[in-house]
Amino acid sequence: MLVVGALLGGAACTDAAERTTRVDAAPAAGPTPEPGPTSIVQLGDSIASGEGTLYGYTYDASTKEWSGGNLDAPWPPPYPGCHDSPDAYGEHVAASFGATFHQFACTGATFASGISAPETYQGTTLRPAEFGNWDTKNDLNAEYDAASPDLVLVTFGADDVQFVGIVEACIKNGYEYYFDLADLECTAKNPGPTVEDDFTDFLPTLEKNYRTLVEWITARAEANNVLVPKIVFTNYADPLPPKGTKCPDTSWLYPRQVQYLSKLVGRMNEVIVSTIEDLDNDDVALADISAAYDPAGVDHRWCTDAPWAYGLSIYKVTDPDSFESQAPFHPTPQGQESIAAHVIPAVAKLFGSPLPSAGESATTTASAG
Repeated sequence: MLVVGALLGGAACTDAAERTTRVDAAPAAGPTPEPGPTSIVQLGDSIASGEGTLYGYTYDASTKEWSGGNLDAPWPPPYPGCHDSPDAYGEHVAASFGATFHQFACTGATFASGISAPETYQGTTLRPAEFGNWDTKNDLNAEYDAASPDLVLVTFGADDVQFVGIVEACIKNGYEYYFDLADLECTAKNPGPTVEDDFTDFLPTLEKNYRTLVEWITARAEANNVLVPKIVFTNYADPLPPKGTKCPDTSWLYPRQVQYLSKLVGRMNEVIVSTIEDLDNDDVALADISAAYDPAGVDHRWCTDAPWAYGLSIYKVTDPDSFESQAPFHPTPQGQESIAAHVIPAVAKLFGSPLPSAGESATTTASAG
């Protein structure tokens, strides 16, 4: 928790010029503070699950390259295909408040496949629905109700817009461009059909899905005659280096492509921020984690001496199995701690509770349902 402690120490200095529903500053002094959350449910994708952190990769600051790693590393039950890790940011958030943590997030989860319905991959069900479809009452997760959460953490969207597929298409196009077989795509001047079909055209649906999930969480609590939980969404931290910097982690892409992919992350973050703010709901907040890899101006993005996100240098042409790794673009344990350090003040302010001390409190992790 060294990263969390260091970053929380500066939380009180967070820029106060945030819009009303973006919450990433400690609560101001006032009436007697309320207690923080006691039961936290995590919904979402691979950022929320802790993907990548248990492979065991190491980084060489001199070569700027990742190495090692065990693709057969065991992932915790009951759904090991979800790649849930004790390093996930929600674990740190729950520990800070001494709350029980219920991890339902799963690598690859989208709203349609993972949150509202079971998540499947190549014909295999990775886990039942994290929440279920409240409109149809299908695939409702009984473990969600048993958890009786007073806080729901939510991170999803990158898989909905097929970000991994977009990166793969950009890399493939880069090779075609190199051999004069195609014009360079994944650039501001030429986004290409994959970006337009999977990203741009899907953004309105993504906005709708965020609103729907909030409505479902509220309606479910009211139907069960329990307190409506507070909800904290996150956006995404961008691991890509500025100005398309070249290093082993970006070597699969042209600099213009790196810059454009970074802009796509920014565009998706804008959609998440505006959607949550437009809800105008006092029980829903956004934890802005966009700067989680460069807190206080200290750069931990790709191509630095200590990146907090795994990079594309994990993939080796000499080791075809390396391409099975799902670690690239995901936070390291330090990256997960930094995300938690950006989420914790948002939770504290939403609950009107004191900002937890830098040290972790005791927490209980419930079985994922």
